[in-house]
Amino acid sequence: MKVFETQLPGVGRRYQISFPDGGVFTIVVHNDGKRSAFWRDEPDADGEELFTTNERDAEKIAEIFEGVFFDPVSDDLDDALSGARIKWVAIPDDSPVVGRTIGDVGIRTQTGVSVLAVERGGQTIANPTPDTQLLTDDVLVVVGDDDAHQALEELLSKPK
Repeated sequence: MKVFETQLPGVGRRYQISFPDGGVFTIVVHNDGKRSAFWRDEPDADGEELFTTNERDAEKIAEIFEGVFFDPVSDDLDDALSGARIKWVAIPDDSPVVGRTIGDVGIRTQTGVSVLAVERGGQTIANPTPDTQLLTDDVLVVVGDDDAHQALEELLSKPK
């Protein structure tokens, strides 16, 4: 695999990844933070735009490729995790939990979900403590059943 980087004046940077078995994957990082992804089967062929995304979503895609969110489990745990779902939930600007800590809010006792991580400004706080303060634009990575997720949504959106 070869990676080529090219400055695109007035646009941003282009990264082209050529694979030994054929195909070229291109990512254009625009000056405004937008990312565009293209694929072409042959080096000289026209590229097909696969998607365009913002900076935050591009970071999420990169984390997935990096394996941050993947933890293989054996099949014998399927019954133990039955009904459990992991979700990424953004804290609304007007949420009553903004400025309070996880412990003060009582997220687990109030809703039944467990907070696995807090994503904040491109950083991930893994295994946050009850003293972790919740801020606007934080994204909570939580695990629980459907009822617990619904209770969390209600807690986050209650009027102040």
